[in-house]
Amino acid sequence: MYRTVIVDDDKLASKVLSRILSSNFPEIQLLGIADSVKSGVELITDEKPDLVFLDIEMPDGTGFGLIEQLPDVNFKLVFTTSYSDYAIKAFKYSAFDYIVKPVLLENVNSTISRITEIPILHEKQIVDVVKKNIDSGETKTDATIALPEMNGFAIIKVDNIVRCEGERNYTRVFYKDETSVLVSRTLLEFDQLLVSHGFCRIHRSHLVNLNCVSRYLKTDGGIVEMTDKVQLKVSPKYKEELLDKLLHTRL
Repeated sequence: MYRTVIVDDDKLASKVLSRILSSNFPEIQLLGIADSVKSGVELITDEKPDLVFLDIEMPDGTGFGLIEQLPDVNFKLVFTTSYSDYAIKAFKYSAFDYIVKPVLLENVNSTISRITEIPILHEKQIVDVVKKNIDSGETKTDATIALPEMNGFAIIKVDNIVRCEGERNYTRVFYKDETSVLVSRTLLEFDQLLVSHGFCRIHRSHLVNLNCVSRYLKTDGGIVEMTDKVQLKVSPKYKEELLDKLLHTRL
């Protein structure tokens, strides 16, 4: 049973979400609804929920400001938002889940399915990752990403990633310091996130940081050698795009 609260000044959105939760998810126990940062802090402090659905923009502040007022964040957090496409991308950079308004059953269903499968990862540091990426705009040099791990999460700069290797529904991320971590995200998700940061898909199992490609070899139809000395085969499907990007980035 997930003891749950909703913090959202949009009364219609709160009503719809409340109805969807009560009608479709018996594992969710709705404890209350708050409509401001102040009342949200009070509700969370009093009820100590397991799950919080939190709006971003409210009359007396933001969801980020609410989190900053809490001494601890010992619950799973789902943002509800009407934000722009880029802000949604910023959420994807973090370990947070989110629901875009208007609230629909299929989106709530996928969110509930995900949050019941992962441990509580969300602390104030990870909120800062989302806030920073929203506030800074679509920058390519200073973006950070929060990667869920077995016992928490790692926050790293995107530029520190050398390559990503898909392993079914997981991805192994290789860093410049030659360490790696297995993350419960698909390679497609990383592809969508990192393509605007100089990354390129070269194979169904490999995504590489173009700045970390040390050489391209024509051997066996195409191979890239990375700065960590690993050689990766290039699929014919991605060869033309890769060569174009490699030449472009070297101009």
